[in-house]
Amino acid sequence: MVQVGDTFELPQDRDAGDDAAVVALCLSLLAAGVYCLLTGFGARNGLGFAASWQRLPAATITGPLLGGLFGLGLLAALVCALVL
Repeated sequence: MVQVGDTFELPQDRDAGDDAAVVALCLSLLAAGVYCLLTGFGARNGLGFAASWQRLPAATITGPLLGGLFGLGLLAALVCALVL
């Protein structure tokens, strides 16, 4: 039992949308982390975002893949948090 305000709830009574939003946000953070590892973006005295985007290996495939994964994760997090 978990006390919430003046009432008690079981842990499984939590909103499933919040948990799904956290998972979706982790998906977008994973895409950002892979981008940083592949390009070196964010390193000390490193390249800017646009210059590091040009350094992506197989940029015609990995660029849209990482960008889409990041956008999909953010969109899913918003939908899960606000709608569910």
